[in-house]
Amino acid sequence: MNAEKLLDEVLSVLRYMKDDKEKLEKLLSFMEEEFLSEEEEEEDIDYKEQLPEKYREAVRMIADGFSDNCICYYNLDTLEVETIHKSLFDELIFDEEWDDEEDDDELDLSFMKWENCIKIEPLESRESFNIMIRFVNQLKNKKEARKLEQALNGHKPFANFNHIIHNSDCKKEWFAFRQKELERYVIQNYFHKYLEDNNKEQ
Repeated sequence: MNAEKLLDEVLSVLRYMKDDKEKLEKLLSFMEEEFLSEEEEEEDIDYKEQLPEKYREAVRMIADGFSDNCICYYNLDTLEVETIHKSLFDELIFDEEWDDEEDDDELDLSFMKWENCIKIEPLESRESFNIMIRFVNQLKNKKEARKLEQALNGHKPFANFNHIIHNSDCKKEWFAFRQKELERYVIQNYFHKYLEDNNKEQ
């Protein structure tokens, strides 16, 4: 039986069950456990382990910078990382009295003197929100998961999520999860070519 005929058979069974809430819930639970969990396991790749060791500290520092809403500068020659809080950066951009050389020295902004560097912006709200959703979806504590899900679906989701997290038993789990997700984001978006080079060497 080809895939199209199999799909027709599946749909006919679903039509038969469409008014039976209990059976549908059982089917959904089975499908999520049997199929979605496998996909999640396949996607849960530790990219940092695949990255050459010399880049790992830079990735960690950039991820830490994201946690503090910092803009990060990465020196492609020396592998140094410098962070500057986004609010301070915005002040510098719009300060008409800013003297580049004098004020750079006062703040000790090394990146202003770097010839070969890239600027890495913090995550957008949508991307941070998706990390929170992924955390809730994998949380084994279903009671906490429901509370966090309600927070994300309500008013001021970021503030309410953080309030619940800081007063919950899964606080450490959240910070570890967020760090891993931020490092994955940094590697996939800025260090992926080093992953490829490393894989070629292996």
